[in-house]
Amino acid sequence: MKKGILLLAAVVIIAALAFAFSKKDESGTKTVEEVPTPQVEAYEISVEATAISAYKVLLKVQTTIPLPVDVMASVSIKDQKPTDTYIGASRRVTLNTPEQIIEIDGSSENLPRGAYFAEVTFYPRWGAESGPAAAKKIKEEISGQDSVALAGSGASKDDTDRKNDSQKWVMLNVEIGTPWNENLFVSKLGRFTKSAADLNLHDAYYFPDTDMTIIVSRIKGTVAIWRMGRATK
Repeated sequence: MKKGILLLAAVVIIAALAFAFSKKDESGTKTVEEVPTPQVEAYEISVEATAISAYKVLLKVQTTIPLPVDVMASVSIKDQKPTDTYIGASRRVTLNTPEQIIEIDGSSENLPRGAYFAEVTFYPRWGAESGPAAAKKIKEEISGQDSVALAGSGASKDDTDRKNDSQKWVMLNVEIGTPWNENLFVSKLGRFTKSAADLNLHDAYYFPDTDMTIIVSRIKGTVAIWRMGRATK
């Protein structure tokens, strides 16, 4: 009888050990329940752009970002290369409400006709400086975009690119005392119209394709100054 009780006790102990080991994974360690990763709230900006004149665009902006925050609103012509002079207009705006209207006016930039991106972007580096604590915790840029067509000045993007390149050449290569070489300037800036400058014994060469004036000393044959647009002094 005693032997039977001992045998039964041994069977129970073996069964208990087997059950305990069955709770371990193949590596011999106990299975640890994974703790779910907290979900980071995804904030959004959406933009609906409407042209209201040759140069002006209204942006209907909707956002779920905790407000107020500052954003950069812009219209930028499409198909620009990294080396191109920027064609567009932008302004910094404070968003105070989840839905807000922003106006962008490109008249001061004399924007050409064409297809543009209309974009509103929140930059975490400075956008939440005066915003709530929740906005300050955002680490990624948040942007919304739409497309819009502008009539602009009527000039094409290609013409504007050429004008910008010509103006850049003047800024980088022409200064007081630069020798006047008519053939060189025509090759870089296009044809010109010539008139007397306000400065005594100076001529004003206006290049319409570049929209710049070069004022030249008749006596020295050198550049006295250059101006944006048409000028005589």
